[in-house]
Amino acid sequence: MTISFPSTLSPAKQQFLTDFYTVSDEPQSVDKYLSFLTDDVDFIMGLNAVHGATAVRKIRETMWGGVVSRHHQPERVYSFDQDGSELMLHGTVDYGLKNGKRVDQVGWAARVVFAEGDELKMKRYQVWLVSRFAGRSPSGADSL
Repeated sequence: MTISFPSTLSPAKQQFLTDFYTVSDEPQSVDKYLSFLTDDVDFIMGLNAVHGATAVRKIRETMWGGVVSRHHQPERVYSFDQDGSELMLHGTVDYGLKNGKRVDQVGWAARVVFAEGDELKMKRYQVWLVSRFAGRSPSGADSL
């Protein structure tokens, strides 16, 4: 995964994002995915807006309905400030569907806001889909 990061973004945040999108593509890694978020995260994905890790867990556990594989390819990260506490990203994601079809190069953008403190965690994560599946997943669910 090759991502273009701003020169001011710390290596720790660069690794965090690389690891996060790797885990995002692993359906069995719900707990690991949640470890990137605060317990009181504001989480918006497609049409789903929820608050808290418990609600995110429910989304993660059901979002693979008609999807057997996902492969996120973050392309570029933009920072709103010097320390990278708030970021915007864009990239694409490829889907393998349970019906045997593929949907590739679905565009997306995301906003990441990190929590204050020593441990890197997102307190806000919001995703916009910018392709034919805007607002719903290839499986017909309301999130990706």
